[in-house]
This record gives sequence, C-alpha cells and structure tokens, in this order.
Amino acid sequence: MRILNVSSLSPPNVIGGAELGIRTIAEAMGEAGHDVHVVTLQPPAATNAPAAAQPTSVTVHPVPLANVYWPFVPGGAKHSAAGKLAWHSIDTANHVMARRVEKIVRRVQPDVVLTHNLQGFSTAVMPAIKRAGVPLVHVPHDYALLCPQTTLWRKGSGCGFRTERCTGCRILTAPRQRHVDAADAVISVSQSLLDTHRLHRLFEDVPAKVIYNALRPQFQIAEQVVARGDNEPFTFGYMGRVECSKGIETLLAAAAELEARGANFRLRVAGRAAPDYLATLQQRWPLKSVGYDGFVDAAEFLGEIDTLVFPSEWLEALGNGVFEAFSQGVPVIGADSGGIAESIDEDITGFVFEPGNVTQLTDLMSRMLAAPELRMQMGNDALRKSHEYRAPHRAAEYIDFLEAFLRHSVSGAAA
Repeated sequence: MRILNVSSLSPPNVIGGAELGIRTIAEAMGEAGHDVHVVTLQPPAATNAPAAAQPTSVTVHPVPLANVYWPFVPGGAKHSAAGKLAWHSIDTANHVMARRVEKIVRRVQPDVVLTHNLQGFSTAVMPAIKRAGVPLVHVPHDYALLCPQTTLWRKGSGCGFRTERCTGCRILTAPRQRHVDAADAVISVSQSLLDTHRLHRLFEDVPAKVIYNALRPQFQIAEQVVARGDNEPFTFGYMGRVECSKGIETLLAAAAELEARGANFRLRVAGRAAPDYLATLQQRWPLKSVGYDGFVDAAEFLGEIDTLVFPSEWLEALGNGVFEAFSQGVPVIGADSGGIAESIDEDITGFVFEPGNVTQLTDLMSRMLAAPELRMQMGNDALRKSHEYRAPHRAAEYIDFLEAFLRHSVSGAAA
C-alpha cells in the first residue's frame, strides 16, 4: 500500500511528542513493506540546505511554509498581536499551501492520505486532497479543529469539554470544520478525543477507529521491574510541563498532606517551568520531600522512580506518559482526564482519580506507600501491558483499518 502522511512537523523538526509519534508509526509501516511518504513543512533555515539523509522506510517531501513567519519554536513564537492575527488569518485557509500539497499528492499517487497536525499547512489541504481523487483519513492528535490554541483550555478552566465552546473558538475554527467534511474516515488516538470531536458534530457520519500511539524508539521495554533497596524512600514522579492545567498544584497539595502525616517518600518533578511560577510553587509548598529536576531524559527518569503520577486537569488527547512509564515497569496514578485513564487498568497497572481531587490522590499515594509489594506487582503487569504499544503492533492496526476502509470504499463505489 502507498500511504502519504501530511504532518506539520517531522524529525528533525520537533516541538512536541505528536510529530515523533507520527514518524514512529510511519517508519514501522514502511519497515512492514509499505511505501510510506511524509509531507512536512520546511523551516526557513533549511531552504537552501542540502537534503538530510532519510530513513529507508519513509520518503520525506519538505514543503516551504507560505506564511508571515515560522511559528514552531521552543517556548512559542514571539510576535506582535498584529503579526499573530495575520498568521492565523492566513492559516485559516491557506490556499497556497493547499495547492503545494495537492501537487505532491498528484505526483505520488498514494492509495490513501493520512492528515495529522495541519498548523501551517492549514485544513484547506483537506478539500485539495479530495480534488486529487484520493481517499482521505484524518488523524487528530489534539483539539486544533475545535480550538485555535489546540487545547480547549481558557482562563484556567476547560472550554467546550462537555459544553458549548467559547465564541472565539466557534468563529475562528468555523472554516476548519467545513474543510474537515472532506475526510472519508477518522483514526483517533483515544476514545475521549473522538468523543469530544463528535460532541461538537465532527466525524459523526464517517468510519472511525481508535488506535493509541506507539512507544517511541527511545523507550526500550525493560526486561524486569527494578528492585529498590530497603532503605530507599519510595519515589513518586511527575513528568510534563509544570503548569496549573497539568495538575501540578493538586499533586503538591497531596504531597503536603503526606508530609503532614509523616510519610517517608520523595516526589521528583521533571519538566520545564516558568521561573516565576516555579518560585510561587516553592513558596506555597516548601516541602522537603519534593525536588525539581527540570528537563530530563524521559526514559532514564522513569527508570529511577517507583510510581508516576499523571494529575492533568485538562483533557489530554491520550497521555503518552502512561504507557511510557509502563515500558519501564512503573505503575501510574492518573487523573480521569481525556485519554489518560484509557491506558490504565484499574488496580492492575495503576489507579485513577478524579481530576483536582486532592483527597483521592493522597489516599492512592498512601496506598502505594503502605503496600510496597503493589509497586512490584503493578510494575510487572505494566511491563506486560507495554508490549501492546510497540510500534509494529500499532502500525499493523493502522494497516488493518486502512485496508478494510479502502475495500469498503471500492465496493461502495462499485455498488
């Protein structure tokens, strides 16, 4: 099968985990014998640079961005309000980029196109792909079709989780929702993500499949759960952006309660934080059990903790940290936010608690501390579970769905 992916970013141009996950599955499909292509944006610095060596399983088609600036920089692009307005106005329906992608589709002649994150390309590429006469499957990785910020998070709380979205979201994403009508099917990285889109009347009448993300190559599945010394304090870990929406304040409040009870534990917080916000957290919760590690190597960090706490309060599209922890034999205590809980088997590979509920989280952390054998038992179950997230397994799920979808499309057209 010849498969063409359209993704705003692809290694070596990386900002977050989505583009790494997309490339991981694309390469696994290529290694399984399929002819896999990736159309991706080309940063300005690479315009005149020689082409980089490409993995043998994937053919990359870089496309120069036609907009007022390159937005994909760590920490966000620093531009004026007028500049940002101009960028987003163009990205609402960027017909220049749509024509460029359509040209590649017509040249490659794929059996199917998978569109992923489209910021920079704009969702206008979707009807352009359909004009080329190729079946189109959209793979959402966030809430970009529903929210200009991609997060459905506004002024410290959720926007449109189970209610109407704010006026700004509805107006600014209206063109995207018209473009997405071109999709013939959808593959969602979680059931929660699919349900949220359908709540807002997207993908209601097309074939749909939930396929979770795959472990990236850096997460080699551990051979066994690492035993800890009797004198080592039990170590909880947090990994992610250090900000309110990620539930860090709920976790620190739970840690404060455990300290007040005299519990012997450590909490390691890994992730970038705004200096002022970090200072506020340290002043509000001056806890001797808590250490801030900053940016870390994720696989190495997970191998050094006993339980990962994933307390996010906004709707995570999936929560890759859950199965990344499983790959190192680490159970997870996760908030029931978005797709986090979908990867956790309650009382087997971890626990689930109500987002923002300090009492529930404290009790679950206490349960782990009171029964150290749980960590070994759950860690072994987590290791077994992690094999489901290997890239070849996920790639096979994609291929099975795409082949069935294409067969159905052909038989439907014939009828």
